[in-house]
Amino acid sequence: MTTDTAVLMAAGLATLGWLYTGRRARTLSRKQHTINILTQASFNKDWRDAMERISPILKDKKLPDLAAEPNGANAGAIRMVLNHYEFIAAGLRNGDFDESLVRDSQRGTILTLVEVCGPHIYNLRNSRQRQSVYEHIEWLSSRWTTNKPGWVRRCAEWCRGRPFSGRRNGVD
Repeated sequence: MTTDTAVLMAAGLATLGWLYTGRRARTLSRKQHTINILTQASFNKDWRDAMERISPILKDKKLPDLAAEPNGANAGAIRMVLNHYEFIAAGLRNGDFDESLVRDSQRGTILTLVEVCGPHIYNLRNSRQRQSVYEHIEWLSSRWTTNKPGWVRRCAEWCRGRPFSGRRNGVD
């Protein structure tokens, strides 16, 4: 082996090591950030109160008429929970949070929430004339209820560092 070849191999291996280390650091950072967000929410008193208020609604899978409520307590709780999970879904869609951690810990709640609050979400979209209201949580629900992506798509998403999200407001 010549000196030039040895230098090129060493440089190539050093570059691969640098790329691996950077990728691993991003992955660990993403997981830590996800854990922080999920635990901060669970320690927040307002969040716990909102979840206690809407838990019976999610169990019964029947959304009350939010406009007919005198004090709007359920509406406020539902708005808080939907906004929180919309933030989580946007983070997943943009590759900022770890999808497997969120899926393993929150999947049932998110899917039930979207199922129960679907009519409310559509009413909000129509009243505000903005179809992007809660679009990320709807995307996440669709992603988790359809068949799991094949290995080619999963590999491409891993290389990209975030999931493919489909067309969003005319932009990929």
